[in-house]
Amino acid sequence: MTSRELTNEELETALANDAWDLGNQVLYDLCSSYPHHKSRQEIIAKIWLIGRSYSAALERRKNKNEESAGDLFYEDIVVPKILAEDIDSWLGLLNENSTPKEIVQAHFKLTKILEDITKLEKRSLASKYLHFHQPNLFFIYDSRAVNAIRQITLNKNEQLIDLSSGDQIDDEYLKFFRRCLWLQSDVETKLGRKISPRDLDKILLFVSDRKPLGELLQLQNA
Repeated sequence: MTSRELTNEELETALANDAWDLGNQVLYDLCSSYPHHKSRQEIIAKIWLIGRSYSAALERRKNKNEESAGDLFYEDIVVPKILAEDIDSWLGLLNENSTPKEIVQAHFKLTKILEDITKLEKRSLASKYLHFHQPNLFFIYDSRAVNAIRQITLNKNEQLIDLSSGDQIDDEYLKFFRRCLWLQSDVETKLGRKISPRDLDKILLFVSDRKPLGELLQLQNA
């Protein structure tokens, strides 16, 4: 199996897809307007809407019981846990100058918090939740994105940025993050402009859908 090479035309077609831009902008605006985790309303609104929108709802968990069913799960379990963890103390420190290691470590911290709540690994929800708070730092992780980027970066291991794993890092997200950094740089070189994590997600979804280029162009021009 060889690495899948995308042409410039395919890249431009993927990036031109604006079908979900408005829906995603609502979530960006939500997190921009309410960036903190100080009240139950802002906590519930963000974790609920992002999780449901991206098929990664927090209520999908192992430790369900009658006492924590429905809305009470968010009110009685999620909110107290998020408040106790003081997420703002470290999420608020991230900025455009943050290192890849700091970004991956932040993802690990939220993944562990969500795992404590659900007893499941929620790295996908963690990546999406963090992405909408810091859209230029976090790449969106899910099974479709992972499968797609493996196709694109196959046999590229020697070219991937060196990021050491450790106790405060989720190795699965680390592997994905390294590949995303390589692909981001590669696409920027090809197209001669900056590529954001959201742009990268569009490209990965394009690869995942595997629609012929001619069909995509026809849909775009319809």
